[in-house]
Amino acid sequence: MELANNILLILHFVGLASLLSGFFYQLKDWGKGMKVNAGILHGAWLQLITGMGMVGLIQAMHGTEQVNNLVMAVKTVILTVIFFVAYSFNKKENTPTWVVPSIAGLTVVNIALAVLGPIMIPA
Repeated sequence: MELANNILLILHFVGLASLLSGFFYQLKDWGKGMKVNAGILHGAWLQLITGMGMVGLIQAMHGTEQVNNLVMAVKTVILTVIFFVAYSFNKKENTPTWVVPSIAGLTVVNIALAVLGPIMIPA
C-alpha cells in the first residue's frame, strides 16, 4: 500500500506541474486572454483523482489516525472549481482574462493548504 501511495503522490505532483506549466507557458498572452490548454485540464483532472486516491489509501493504511477532513474538503472544493473552470473554457475561442490566472492562483492556494494544513490528526 505504501508503494501505491507513493505512485499516487508522484502522479499528483505531475498534475501540479501540468497545471502550473500550462499557466507559465502562456504568460506572454497575459493581457490578451490566455487559453485553457489541455495541460491545464488534464493536470486538474489528475490532481483530483490522485488526491482522492491518496486520502483513501491514508485511511486504509493508518487506521488509528484520521485525515483532517476540513483541509481535505477545502482542497477538494478548490480542485473541483479548477477542473470545472478549465473544462468550461477549454474549447472557447475568446477566453476571459481572469480564467487562467485564477486557475494558477487557486493552484497556489491548494499548495499552501497542502503544506500548511495538517493532513493527519493523531488519534
